Amino acid sequence: MRPILLVRPGSNEADAIALAAQGVPTLIDEYLAVVPAANSCAAAQLLDDLSVAGADDWLVLTSPRTIGAWAALVGADALSRALASARTRGVRVAAVGSSTASSVDSAVDLVGQSGAEGLVAALTEMPAGTALVPASWIARPELASGLAAAGWKVRTAVVYETVPVSERPSSSGALSGGNLMGVVLRSPSAVEAVARWATIPSGVRVFAIGPTTGAAARSQGWDVVGLPVVGSDALARAVGSASQKGAVRVSGSPAVSDGHPLPPDHPMRTGLTTGSSLITAYRGARRGRRPIWLMRQAGRSLPEYRAIREGKAMLDSCLDPELAAEITLQPVRRHDVDAAIFFSDIVVPVRLAGVGVEIVPGVGPVVDQPIRTAADVRSLPELDPDALRPIREAVGLAAAELGATPLIGFAGAPFTVASYLIEGGPSRDLPRTKALMRDDPETWHALLGWVARTTTLFLRAQAEAGASALQLFDSWAGRLAPAAYEELSAPHSAAVLEGVSDLALPRIHFGTGTADLLVTMRDAGADVMGVDAYTPLDDANRRLGGRTPLQGNIDPALLSAPWQELSDHADDVVRRGRSAPGHVVNLGHGVPPGTDPDVLTRLVSHIHEIPDEEEL
Repeated sequence: MRPILLVRPGSNEADAIALAAQGVPTLIDEYLAVVPAANSCAAAQLLDDLSVAGADDWLVLTSPRTIGAWAALVGADALSRALASARTRGVRVAAVGSSTASSVDSAVDLVGQSGAEGLVAALTEMPAGTALVPASWIARPELASGLAAAGWKVRTAVVYETVPVSERPSSSGALSGGNLMGVVLRSPSAVEAVARWATIPSGVRVFAIGPTTGAAARSQGWDVVGLPVVGSDALARAVGSASQKGAVRVSGSPAVSDGHPLPPDHPMRTGLTTGSSLITAYRGARRGRRPIWLMRQAGRSLPEYRAIREGKAMLDSCLDPELAAEITLQPVRRHDVDAAIFFSDIVVPVRLAGVGVEIVPGVGPVVDQPIRTAADVRSLPELDPDALRPIREAVGLAAAELGATPLIGFAGAPFTVASYLIEGGPSRDLPRTKALMRDDPETWHALLGWVARTTTLFLRAQAEAGASALQLFDSWAGRLAPAAYEELSAPHSAAVLEGVSDLALPRIHFGTGTADLLVTMRDAGADVMGVDAYTPLDDANRRLGGRTPLQGNIDPALLSAPWQELSDHADDVVRRGRSAPGHVVNLGHGVPPGTDPDVLTRLVSHIHEIPDEEEL
């Protein structure tokens, strides 16, 4: 599921949490800035009016920012005293919407849930008095005019205005490219700001809150879903209902009590990881420090990894929940990376399905009985979801320890996994794999279909247990010509990516030697493209049309180079990555086993310290 864009200045967290509870991913990127009123005289006069107001008079608030902006102009203590005194004299408070009502410390007497017109209708049922209205520069005119028409006196003061930000928001490319499901707009000024920086294509919904906002959005020719003035929970229900159209559901996935494919306490539903710099970058924007994690960071180069695994076979370690969780956490503790990658191996799901396979030290995966005939494929057992229990336990333990740091689940893509099954082990040229593809395409597709089903269950188990993103790792994809990849491999990767699409988690697709395959791999269903060390990120961004977040691509070979050479290279990667809508720094492949872990720690710190505005 594509995310919903939230654009309000500094007030999006409640909406994001409510939307996450509905299974709707969000992207926060503020298109508006709050600017205090240039002149405080009107605000001071309205404070004087409040100091003498009495029964039948009302303080009318139209925005959650009103009280704070007014206090900034006249002094928080002075406003608090005046409001408390006014309440003792019978002055009542009305607010447009529950979020505005919650911005006031004292109780609100009347909450209008249908915009300014609804509030006017409710107030005009009261005896006519004086309405004191601190407002924004673009305040709703129908409130003042409606009350005046009913015989009320209206005193207004501009206390702030919201203006479009002066620099292009990083999500504008994703919005213009149709990579977002929609955008939530709560004011006409938000309409103006979004229209300034983005072109909204057909099919991207605009959720416009209130009739004035709706009218402004429709004047842009956008696909508008008009909503009354609502709080975060009602907004989330409306957006969640709209997002159900076209949602994909995988048969046989475990049922969850509230009908959502992820449990209610999942970190992407509670909002625990949705605002992280990693997930924000995966959604096509930037927030907080620049995110970095490293492929194959879970172990390999760490002495604590070697110590804890001493005497234990690789796959046995992967299937020991407490051990797998501890190894997953080690690089986060040591390097301060912005995500954990689940410690596992691409052959774990086929092992759990019953295929005889071991990781031989110094060699790699070795299959007891290679799969090379139609009969071999027919004999493959389907993966029992109960066999994934150790995976769920390990992910659950790691995610609980990580808290707000996202955990990335991963699996091997069908082509790479199937190649191991056919060859019986690692192979540079894949002769038997290519022969089966050429001579018996029916058996080939049957085998990859089995791998895709197995892989989907493996990824879903990680997601349901707490993973916040999922990566499909196709290390051998670059050994296929583009036409062969599109015909013989991409449909099966697409089946896996589609099979987890209802989870609404970012999906990353990575392979090596894949410069000419990037578009096809993205179009298989990826939200983010991993880029190898051989393809400059600005070139990858150009190939992908400038609308896909990227991950990569520091050359692992330079981890052993002098520090100045490595840091200069990392700076260049960051510079090129700025061209993309979002960028997560990573390696162009995995961490070599002999890498000095102190170099990795220093590299992560260096990436975090590069200023966003620096031109490298």
